[in-house]
Amino acid sequence: MEKEWLTEKIKDLAHATGIDAVGFAEASGFSGYLLNRNQRRDPKLTMPNAKSIVVAGIYIGGVTMAEWENPWYGRTSRLYLSGFFLDVVKPLEPVAEFLKSKGYHAKICNGSERGGSILPLKLAAVRAGLGWQGKHSLLISKKYGTFLALGGIITDAVLEHNAEEEPNRCRKCTACQEACPVDALARPHVLNVEKCMSNRLSEENLPLEIRAAMENRIADCEICQDACPWNRKHLENPLVTKMADHFQQKISNWGGSFYLPNLANYSERQYKDRFEHLNTGIPYRLFRRNVRIALKRAENIPATANP
Repeated sequence: MEKEWLTEKIKDLAHATGIDAVGFAEASGFSGYLLNRNQRRDPKLTMPNAKSIVVAGIYIGGVTMAEWENPWYGRTSRLYLSGFFLDVVKPLEPVAEFLKSKGYHAKICNGSERGGSILPLKLAAVRAGLGWQGKHSLLISKKYGTFLALGGIITDAVLEHNAEEEPNRCRKCTACQEACPVDALARPHVLNVEKCMSNRLSEENLPLEIRAAMENRIADCEICQDACPWNRKHLENPLVTKMADHFQQKISNWGGSFYLPNLANYSERQYKDRFEHLNTGIPYRLFRRNVRIALKRAENIPATANP
């Protein structure tokens, strides 16, 4: 049948472009308290004749820097360094073009564009069978933990949809909630964005409790992910995937870029050349502020901790 053939072709094409997990779901509306205020609740608002959602995940568990444990280096997140801070877009372009070549419409979710955040990707991933939503609000996959960067396509192609969602396996675990230093996960499965350190680091007002908790973080935060038991094996021994070499080369190319004294001397042009394409939403003046806070902390640590 056409839908089986199309579905298998998309899977093959997705894996060929470096996508590690791909799932398919019905393009009906979403509901519940887990929706981002900037995302559309119904795919049909974007494409009235939408039939299917293609959800893709790229494993980023191996994107790490040994220097993160050194207080003299600015710390960020795997998602930040992967280049997929918003949505997976470029690896999905061949899939979208394939669908269009077969006469279908296909719209990629791209949060970097105005009006481009067209899917609640975590909820779409759950519906597509890629995992469940943890108490930290992030998608958890049995195979990949929380380390999947997500992307999605809305299409009017009829595909084979996932029939059964993964059961929620968090059970009584509260490790992520207990680990959050700013109490942004007080309500299970709901991230309080106004409290979350990842969000606050990109805001003008940085309260004292955030300054005390950020340590050497200059953008984004992974404390809840570091605490999640489903990530333990990935923190100790990351999986080897198609994109692993690409990510490792990128990290090698960063070199000493995150050494705080170097970051403190970055001009606005240097910052834009180095970081702007990562779409972190942190303007230069706030980047400079975060670096200065982290640098002051490092200077107050005994000299034996210096690089």
